[in-house]
Amino acid sequence: MLFALILVAVQTRFHHQFNANRPRDKTFVYICLRNMQSILGTLILFLTLVVKGQSAGLNEEFTWSRINFQWSATLGATSRSANYYNKRPTDVIVFDGETNLPQKTQSRSPIDYQYENNIPMGANVWKDKLFITIPRRRLGVPSTLNYVSLSSDNRHNVPLIPYPNWNINLYPDTSGNLENFISIYRIAIDVCDRLWFVDTGIVETLGNRTTIKPHQLIIINLKNDEIIHRYNLPEDVLTPATVLASLTVDTPKGSCRDAYAYFPDLAGYGLIVYSLRENQSWRVNHNHFHLEPLAGEFTIANHTFQWNDGVFSVELTDIKPDGYRDMYFHSMAGTHMYKVSTRVLRNETLATRSYHEDDFIVIGNRGPGHQTSTADLHKPTDIMFLGLVNQNALGCWNVKKPLESISIVQQNNRTMIYPSDVKISQDRVYVLTNTMPGFLYGRLNYDETNFRVWSNDVRQAVKGTKCQNV
Repeated sequence: MLFALILVAVQTRFHHQFNANRPRDKTFVYICLRNMQSILGTLILFLTLVVKGQSAGLNEEFTWSRINFQWSATLGATSRSANYYNKRPTDVIVFDGETNLPQKTQSRSPIDYQYENNIPMGANVWKDKLFITIPRRRLGVPSTLNYVSLSSDNRHNVPLIPYPNWNINLYPDTSGNLENFISIYRIAIDVCDRLWFVDTGIVETLGNRTTIKPHQLIIINLKNDEIIHRYNLPEDVLTPATVLASLTVDTPKGSCRDAYAYFPDLAGYGLIVYSLRENQSWRVNHNHFHLEPLAGEFTIANHTFQWNDGVFSVELTDIKPDGYRDMYFHSMAGTHMYKVSTRVLRNETLATRSYHEDDFIVIGNRGPGHQTSTADLHKPTDIMFLGLVNQNALGCWNVKKPLESISIVQQNNRTMIYPSDVKISQDRVYVLTNTMPGFLYGRLNYDETNFRVWSNDVRQAVKGTKCQNV
């Protein structure tokens, strides 16, 4: 637009000059045209350099029209006993719809796979691995925890690789002792090269939630891909409505064993705290964890609906002089931002008392349309990135500035529908958008791109916004 305005101005000025002089000499006309061409060339070069220098926003890293997997040629033989195919359990559902299984495997594979039911929900990065999680919100999800290589030459419809292997991701359970992963929403990666997640143990189908096993915290050593810890969440920290769709890990500097994990309960309206050293958990209750009744209406991708999700994700600052962090949190069906010190949360006695006095602080109201799914905080710059689901946008906020200074990093009503996960890895921000309202309330076109992972350097992404540190 700026270039077009400059071009019109230059052409207008030349026209006026030409008419004023009414030159009859063709040489004069030729010289004027050459000068105009030189000016326009300089302007084009200048504007090109300016645009390149701004580089704000996000870049598409990976895209999928439908989710597929890197199938093992020997999957059937390695995942089941030799007699499995003659004794297929009645609870194995094999869809007749299109799959991308190897042709020689399709006729005998027990894998439950239907691409329409595979909706990526979480993303995170460790070294060259981009992790993608697919909870079993429908039948037909063959693997819930997966990854692709960040250095892959292919950036569209890259097959997902089950992590740490195929067998442990299969459902029904192949281990015989409920060790397989059932359903994982989002993951956390700590500074000690450990991957943390909650396996909800629940298979969700329309109108039905089937509990296969208890909610379980699982930790994997990313250096050798081995599970190093399992912890079943006790019933006294859960409610009948509990939904644990995200988690955040708090690792004190130099002490991997003293880590804490925080699980927002978006439907039970509470926060679960877990101590790795004590191998115990406790539940924190507070009114700020609930939904806000006037902020539960959403209009996304031409679908209008109401959600009642409470506290959805929590974000941690760097360690403060007192040795603790501030935790920011928000409800999905809400526009307020709150914070509380981990000094309170990590002390079971303080965290579980019935009255918290002024422990929980109201930061302010982000304003209409600022409902947020997940968020993450880049500690070196104090910049928080927020998935603004009602705007199909990524927002940012410098926590050292007033809440009203929230800015839009990138917004697009076609390509950024529903930012489902936001993660910071090193100095980069990653965003997963998954068009979920279209999946829930309509029907996705699987010949178009539906799922995207975006990223950029944190400081580049916020250039030109109020979040930028001057």
